[in-house]
Order: sequence, then structure tokens, then C-alpha cells
Amino acid sequence: MNTKTINVNELQSQISKVLKDVQDGDVYEVMRYSEPFAVVLSYDKYLMLKGECKKCIQELRQVAEIVKKAPRQSSGQDKNK
Repeated sequence: MNTKTINVNELQSQISKVLKDVQDGDVYEVMRYSEPFAVVLSYDKYLMLKGECKKCIQELRQVAEIVKKAPRQSSGQDKNK
């Protein structure tokens, strides 16, 4: 994967080339006023990232359930002292 940077004006004038590059596997980081604004990537890469996020969320929910069910351990400090 090759990541390239392009500003909004360049993107507007080179959209056909950018889309061809994206189809070939490149990713573009779009800059506006020298700040990252958007990312242009293939639909397949988008779906892969979206799927990874769903997987991470599912795993975090599983961990949260385990933590909720686990007995709480004493911190070793007696509050009655």
C-alpha cells in the first residue's frame, strides 16, 4: 500500500488519476489548509477497516462482560482503621 498526500484543489483537478491510483491500491490523505481532512481508499480497504472495527468492538464487549462478572478484589486497605 502506498499512501500519498494531496490537497483539495489537486484532488479536484486530478480526480480521475486519483481514482485510478486508488483502484491500483494507493491511499490518498486529503489535506485542507495543511491539515488532514479526509482519506480516499478503495471500497475493499474500507470494508476491511470497517470489519476490523466491528471485531474490536465485539472483543471489547466480551472483555467488559468478563470484568463485570469477575469478583472484586480487596485493595488490601482496611477502611475501618
